[in-house]
Amino acid sequence: MKVIFAFACIVFLFPLSSHSQNQNNRWAIGVSGSLVSFGNVGLTVVRDRYNAQIPKINITRYLFSGLSLDAGFTVGTLKKIEGLYGNAFDYFSFDGGIRYDFNTSTENYVPYIGLGGSIVGAPATIANSKPTPTLNFSLGATYWISSKWGVNAQATYKYSQKEFQSMVSHVQLSAGLVYSFGRRAMVYRLWDVEW
Repeated sequence: MKVIFAFACIVFLFPLSSHSQNQNNRWAIGVSGSLVSFGNVGLTVVRDRYNAQIPKINITRYLFSGLSLDAGFTVGTLKKIEGLYGNAFDYFSFDGGIRYDFNTSTENYVPYIGLGGSIVGAPATIANSKPTPTLNFSLGATYWISSKWGVNAQATYKYSQKEFQSMVSHVQLSAGLVYSFGRRAMVYRLWDVEW
């Protein structure tokens, strides 16, 4: 338990980390919505199959050689939209990790993979539940539509060990906007041609 606590402190006490940027534009911030899928197991354990959240906020800092540090949090502020969905509990998560973008940081399209961890809040649907640490595996991409703004999509598998009774392994899908604090040099695109 001490190891998990130390890991959480390192990952979450330094949230001003970084995102798939480049050497000249190291910082970016993202705001998105997300959907968590607990699958069929979730119905019996956390009593929810899907859980939608707004907002998911992350901040990212480019390090070197295609590596970036990313930290963020997800808060479930939406309870229910009649006829569309209803959350059985408020999902809350602190996330941290490292991303590798295959050295495409200076391109308009930046795919990446990531490895990290989370502390997922205790669901209210389980009596005496506690926050649960997870090991995260991510796959995502950012498409820069201007020198400051991009669109990001990401899928994260959050692995929870079976010894933790408060949460199950689940998938979090997110999509949203990314803002670069530095002006990015855009790569020439076919539609940029003046005919």
